[in-house]
Amino acid sequence: MKSYRLTVLSAVAFAVACGAASNPDVAATAGNQQLSTARLAEILGSSQAPLEKDVARSIAELWVNYQLVGVAAAKGDSLNDPKVMQDALWSNLDNIRVKKFYDQVSKGWDAQVPGTDEERYKKGEAYAARHILIKTEQGATPEQIAAAKAKAEGILKQATPANFASLAAKSDEPGAKERGGDLGLFGKGMMVPEFEKCVQTIDIGSVGKDLCQTSFGFHIIYRTPFAEVADKFAPVAKQRNVAIAESTYLAKLETGNEVKVASNANVKAKAIARNPLGYAKDDEALATYKGGKLTAARFAEWLAAYPPSSQIRPQLVQAPDSLVIKFVSQIVRNELVLRQADSAKATVDTAEMSNLFLNYKNAISQAWNALGVDPAKLANEAKAAGGDKEKFVGTKIDEFFGKLVKNEVPFVDVPYPVARAVQKKYAFAINEAGLDKVLETAKTVRATADSLKAKNGVPATPGAPGAAPAAPQPTPDTTKK
Repeated sequence: MKSYRLTVLSAVAFAVACGAASNPDVAATAGNQQLSTARLAEILGSSQAPLEKDVARSIAELWVNYQLVGVAAAKGDSLNDPKVMQDALWSNLDNIRVKKFYDQVSKGWDAQVPGTDEERYKKGEAYAARHILIKTEQGATPEQIAAAKAKAEGILKQATPANFASLAAKSDEPGAKERGGDLGLFGKGMMVPEFEKCVQTIDIGSVGKDLCQTSFGFHIIYRTPFAEVADKFAPVAKQRNVAIAESTYLAKLETGNEVKVASNANVKAKAIARNPLGYAKDDEALATYKGGKLTAARFAEWLAAYPPSSQIRPQLVQAPDSLVIKFVSQIVRNELVLRQADSAKATVDTAEMSNLFLNYKNAISQAWNALGVDPAKLANEAKAAGGDKEKFVGTKIDEFFGKLVKNEVPFVDVPYPVARAVQKKYAFAINEAGLDKVLETAKTVRATADSLKAKNGVPATPGAPGAAPAAPQPTPDTTKK
C-alpha cells in the first residue's frame, strides 16, 4: 500500500507544451509574448547550469507558465469553472479515490501472521547489529590498511556479547560510543552488500569470528539477539505484512489483466521524460492490458504531475532500461488500481472536493500576487501604461522573469493544477528548433564569460569547457547506503 500511495500522487509540477513554431529566433511563445533564443541563450550561458537542451527547455517552461498565468489575469479569468478545476486536479482526485479504495481492500493486511516475530527475525526479514569500525581512508597505502586491520583484530580478540557496547568507544564511527555501536533494525539492501553478507553469516547473539571489510574499513560485528529488538521488530513485521500483501495483490492484478509492455517502451518513455507535452496527443501504446492501454499521452500526464523535487524526469532519462521498464509497469499498475477504484465506486465527497477547489483558487491568487498581476489592480495600471492590458501584463511578467534569473526576486511556484489549467486554455508553444539554437549560442556566451573570468583570475564556470573538475565528494562514514 505504501508504495502505491507514493506513486498515485497529489502533485505540484510545471509542464510544457510543444509547439511547431518555425522561427529559429524564437524559443517559446505564450499569449502575445515571445521568448527569443538570444535571450534564453544569454540566461543559460551566463548561469552555472549544464549546457543541455533539457535545461534550456526547463527555463522556457517556467517562462511559459508565468506568461500564461499573466494571460489569465489580464482576461480576468479565475479558471474556476468546475470542469476546468476537476481536470486540473485529476491527480489529487485520483489520489483520494485510490486511498479510499485501498482502505477497503487492505483491511487485515497488517494482521497476517506468516510465523511468530522471532521466527521471522531468525529467517532474516530484518537484521539488527552493533559494529565497531576501524576506518580506512580512500587512497590509503597498504601499510595504512595493514595497520587498521591489525588494530581491528586486536579489538576483535577482546570482543564478547557482554562487553561489545562498551568496546564501541574504540570505533572510528561518529556517535558510536554513545550508541554502543548500535545500528538498529535494517532491511535487506539497506547496508552495503559486503556488510550485509557478513551479518548473515553470524549467529544471532554472537560476535562475528572474522573481520568484515568494506569500502569504509574493517568492522567487528555483533548480531543482536531478538529479545533486544522485539519491540522494534513488531511494527516492522506489520509493515512487512502490508508490503507482502500489497505486492501479491498488485501482481495478481497485473497477471489477471494480461499486461504486456511494448518492446520500445524504454526508448519511448525516455523521450517522453525529456518533453512530456510533446507527446500530449500521441496514442501509441507503451503497454496494453485487458480493456485498455497506457498511451504515450497518458504516460506524459503522469510524468508532468510528479513534483519537480522528485526529479523523476531527469532520473528516468538517465536510468538503465530495466528500471525504465519497471517504472512503466508501475504506471500501468496505477491505471489498473484506478479502474478497480472506479468499480468499487470510490468517490470524492463534497467536502473533499470543496477543499481541493479552495486550495486551487488560493494557488491562483497567490501566483497572481507574487507575479504582480493582481486582476483587481490591472485595469488602472494598464490604463496608465497605454490601455492594452494583455500587452502590459506580458511585459510585466517578462520584467519579473528577468529579475528572477538574476536572483533579484523570489522564485514563484506555479502548481501543477494551475499550470495544467492555463496550458489547456491558452495558446503557447516551445520551439524545438529554437532550443537547438539556444544551446549553440549559449556555448558561445559561456565561453566568452569564462574567457573574461580567466583574464581576471576568476575560476571558470563549473562544467564549462576549460573548467577545473569538481573535487570528489568524501565518502560518508556509515555502512548504510
